[in-house]
Amino acid sequence: MKNSFKILVACSVTAFATGCDSFLDINTNPNNPLTATADAVLAQALKVTADNYSIVYNPYSSFAVGQIGKSGTVNGYQEERTYNYNSQYSQAVFNNTYDNLYDYDIVEKQGKANNQPDHASIAEIMKVYNYQLLVDQYGDIPYSQALQGGVNTTPKYDKADEIYKDFIVKLNTAIDEITTNKPSTTKRTVGSEDIVFGGNMDNWVRFANSLKLRILMRQSSAPALDTYVRTEMTKLQAAAAASGGYITGDVLVQPGYVQSEAQQSPYFNRYRAVAAGTSSVERYYTLPTKYLLAQYSLNHDPRGPRIYRTSGGKFVNGVILGENLPVLGTAGTRFLDFGGVFKGLDAPVPLMLKTDDYFTQSEAKLLGFFTGGDAAAKADFVRGIAASFTYFYTPAPSRRGTSSDSSASVATKVLKYTSNNLTNALVDWDASTTLVREARSAAGAADPAYTTLLTTPRAVSKQEKIIYQKYLAVNAVASTEAWDDYRRTGLPRFPASLQSVSTRADKLPVRLLYPITEVTSNSSNLPTGINQFSSNIFWDVLD
Repeated sequence: MKNSFKILVACSVTAFATGCDSFLDINTNPNNPLTATADAVLAQALKVTADNYSIVYNPYSSFAVGQIGKSGTVNGYQEERTYNYNSQYSQAVFNNTYDNLYDYDIVEKQGKANNQPDHASIAEIMKVYNYQLLVDQYGDIPYSQALQGGVNTTPKYDKADEIYKDFIVKLNTAIDEITTNKPSTTKRTVGSEDIVFGGNMDNWVRFANSLKLRILMRQSSAPALDTYVRTEMTKLQAAAAASGGYITGDVLVQPGYVQSEAQQSPYFNRYRAVAAGTSSVERYYTLPTKYLLAQYSLNHDPRGPRIYRTSGGKFVNGVILGENLPVLGTAGTRFLDFGGVFKGLDAPVPLMLKTDDYFTQSEAKLLGFFTGGDAAAKADFVRGIAASFTYFYTPAPSRRGTSSDSSASVATKVLKYTSNNLTNALVDWDASTTLVREARSAAGAADPAYTTLLTTPRAVSKQEKIIYQKYLAVNAVASTEAWDDYRRTGLPRFPASLQSVSTRADKLPVRLLYPITEVTSNSSNLPTGINQFSSNIFWDVLD
């Protein structure tokens, strides 16, 4: 782990005033980080997590999972087009996340030391959230000896499967601390510095329950963990029923984004417009893939035109990942201004989508980890589709009541989508076949005809329809979850890059490589023999 942020401990510690806008101001205090209070650090730590998830994890995952490709407007993106990753590719995933973890470590320690147990519990939950992101991309990582600053600048690497088990322990501890330490006159409660739930600790318990479910579903694909997972799932279902269940809506970070330098919503700022109002540098660098656009078109999905620009009711053009002469970004299908993804400069950033949570619950019930059976799994599947429409049709705060605010028509759009697909098993729970093609042959090659319908229906399993709908629901905003789901289930079968150098049957990678900062500073502990095509994460056991 890079020495600079180990020795300084937390270069991003921030002192905040009480107004929401101040949560966007970053004033470093590297010389005396531990004098900062838990409430002074929490808001900025949450904001940085949102930044990382939105513009560090999400773009890399969107390429890996075949949702975007390079346009003809810019050079580069060689790693994304070939999957020939190296230790310099996407280093921010590792380094930025550990930087952020230091902030939460300060919140946890200061919270426990200064009679702020709820601050400490939030930090414990968010540490699990961030560590899971790291394990899912790297496998073994520094964990038990991490975050020790100058005390240990070369921490050992812990086994990914053991870290995962400890996640459940940590979340159970945080939940217990929240539920047993109710506010009192002597306790400093969480206030506006909680830019996710506004200090509602019941919602933090629900978030922890949903995070546990996500963790256990990842573990469920490893046969050796079946007994463990089933035992923990039974405990979770009972505990969640007793503690308010799972998240009740999208889990969003909202520090009070404004049209000012470094204070806009991160995704909008990076890919649409900077504070001055001019187009962002990267606005035309990428385009949606033809495969992704075909899913919206072939299923008559109203979310497509809500997310992307159309002409005459049709998408203009997409790209094939890895093609030699892709269409120019200015001439292709781009995100719709003030639509489902480019909501606006003040749009909150999701940490977990309710649609994702519904689909995960549906899969848990389908596979028998939760009780309820097929009927309960179907109910969550239907709710997951509706929640996806709700997210994409909800405008940014500044766009409410404007011509781009389509939130009032969500129910109508959902009904249109389902009624258009009553016999399409990718949408209809009770249907068993679809005419929509898979995008890839068994050998991993792209099917050149995937934008057309089949003449003979193909069978669709209920797990495929869940993962397929989640793939569309997290498109461009939480693509990391789609990438993790693909590696866990092999679904959906999107096409790999035409320039892939992968040796796998599906022509895809399985992980990132450790960053050069670790190669140069912690080589004695670094796992050896790591390859992006063969060093699977422990829960990726399909090949």
